Amino acid sequence: MIIVTGGAGFIGSCIVKGLNDLGISNIIIVDELGTDEKWKNLVNLKYKDFIHKNNFLE
Repeated sequence: MIIVTGGAGFIGSCIVKGLNDLGISNIIIVDELGTDEKWKNLVNLKYKDFIHKNNFLE
């Protein structure tokens, strides 16, 4: 299991894409989508779950 914090941002989503290219999809993305369009960075990525940053350590 790999956790990528900030995974919906540009750099984080590129890390997830790189992991996907290596055949890795057992990924948890931790971020806050808010009202901007960061969700678009997650389109076509393979990951196990998305967790809001405020719920990550609960």
